[in-house]
Amino acid sequence: MLDTSVTLALCSLVIYGLTQVLAKAAVRSVNAASMVSVNFLVSIPIYAVFLIATLFLVDPNILKPEYILYSVIGATTARGGYYVYLTALEKGSVTMVGSITAAYPAITATMAVLVLDEELRLANGMGIVVIISSMVALSYVHGRHVGKGGFSRMALILSLTTFLVWGFGGVFIKLALMNIPLIAYLSVYPFVLPPLAFAYLKHEKATREDIFPKWSVPVMAAAAVAILWQLAYFAETGAVSQGAASIIFPIISAYPIVTMIGARAFLDEKLSRIDMLLLGAVMGGIILTSVA
Repeated sequence: MLDTSVTLALCSLVIYGLTQVLAKAAVRSVNAASMVSVNFLVSIPIYAVFLIATLFLVDPNILKPEYILYSVIGATTARGGYYVYLTALEKGSVTMVGSITAAYPAITATMAVLVLDEELRLANGMGIVVIISSMVALSYVHGRHVGKGGFSRMALILSLTTFLVWGFGGVFIKLALMNIPLIAYLSVYPFVLPPLAFAYLKHEKATREDIFPKWSVPVMAAAAVAILWQLAYFAETGAVSQGAASIIFPIISAYPIVTMIGARAFLDEKLSRIDMLLLGAVMGGIILTSVA
């Protein structure tokens, strides 16, 4: 039977995968700047609740400066990476961007074992290797099928940036959650989100229309993406707070298997026989990684 951390990780995997399909559909009509603005407007009230709860429920004596620093770095990399991801999604194929960024646990798992002294069983280690290697192979093989115009150099650079930011950031998230309650970690977001979002929008030279887009079906889809992303992130951080980062992050990284199936069903993106075989390998890797 799966433990709670793995169950939460699998829930996060499914929600993240479906969210990326909806995000790609929304980005077709709503640019990345508007997606970030909508995400910010939807997220702030949610995280304000966690801040208020922390002030009333969490003992301030346990909130040491280094734990707060870990939380700020973890939150900054998690959300900053997401903003870069949205820009990559605007410029490239959802399956390619998703596959490259999903390999970030290669960094997180390695750092968790070396820095956090986490231990892995042989089956777990084999599963992690299968997941990451299959996702990398999937991005390469699928990229060849997409064609020359399917994936730009800028999309590749942005995808690799997200890969690095999320990879190293995952270690700081685990460091924070090892020492403080989950609600305390989430309570730093009201302080992290405003400067991050404003810096991003300024860099993108967002107009007033971008920041406050007219209410429409694509904008409603963008709001739904923001809400679903929050649910997935809560499941992810809940899993990390209870389980080993070296196992949880690789499981969640396999969300592109859901994205690819959804992209094929709703966005008319094609999957070859090799793609399907590699998707099967990823699922096998998830099973190995989930072995207690």
